[in-house]
Amino acid sequence: MEKALKVQRVKHHEGKRGLLSVTTFIIMTVVSLATMFPLFWLFSSSLKDISEIFVNPPMWVPKVFHWENFTELFVNRKFGIITWNSFLLATTSTVIALIFCSLAGFAFAKYHFKGKNFLFIMVLASLMIPHEATMVPLFSIYKGMNLIDNIWGVILPDLANAFGIFFMRQYCTALPEEMLEAARIDGCSEFKLFRRIVLPNLKSGFAGLGIILFVKQWNNFLWPSVILRSQENMTLSVALKALEDSNNTPYHLIMAGSVISVVPLLIIVLIFQKQLIAGMIEGAVKG
Repeated sequence: MEKALKVQRVKHHEGKRGLLSVTTFIIMTVVSLATMFPLFWLFSSSLKDISEIFVNPPMWVPKVFHWENFTELFVNRKFGIITWNSFLLATTSTVIALIFCSLAGFAFAKYHFKGKNFLFIMVLASLMIPHEATMVPLFSIYKGMNLIDNIWGVILPDLANAFGIFFMRQYCTALPEEMLEAARIDGCSEFKLFRRIVLPNLKSGFAGLGIILFVKQWNNFLWPSVILRSQENMTLSVALKALEDSNNTPYHLIMAGSVISVVPLLIIVLIFQKQLIAGMIEGAVKG
């Protein structure tokens, strides 16, 4: 009798678990579809004629795929050069920022000097200053340096951002002091120690922060729109805004340009999502 009751209870619990799993799966499917719908609409609209975008009822899939939307952007609107500008800007800015942020993070984590805590607090406090508040003085400085309409005028303000320094400091804090002291005893200079001992232990941090910085710079709009003037130096976000016209806005081209802007980020996140998640989790645990 007792065995029969136990078996019945087990079956009852298994039934509840199965129902819960099915319910969870349905909810996750609905949420995923709702999340993916804007991307579907973006890709669909990028292949439509402008007259098909605002029809009612909506046309979910175009009758004819208008690939000439992309041809128009790359051939007549110079989106090939513009895409290269965005890639060059995001890559250069990310690589240099990783170097500066890791150096500063290591210094704050492992060196002892007067005023270290105060300086670190000031670095963190700078996160509370909106970028818009510094745009006018930065513009005046860069104008005097002849950096207007120059890609370096966009790169320089983000070379050592406070978030990146804080992020790398969390990783460097977890490095064993014994390992660093042993390297110094063996004759390593500080830069050699950083290059050969510290950097190999920061791979997860570099992956996580690198993706964050790349995506941020790729999508950067406000500051590049102030600095970059000529079409040859524009980035994708600025060029998409430049497509707008008060009388006849080419929405089909804007949708196609948005696809060009989104696809590289999707590819990067899909390829490096494990490194991104691992980097964020390790940084949180080590912090």
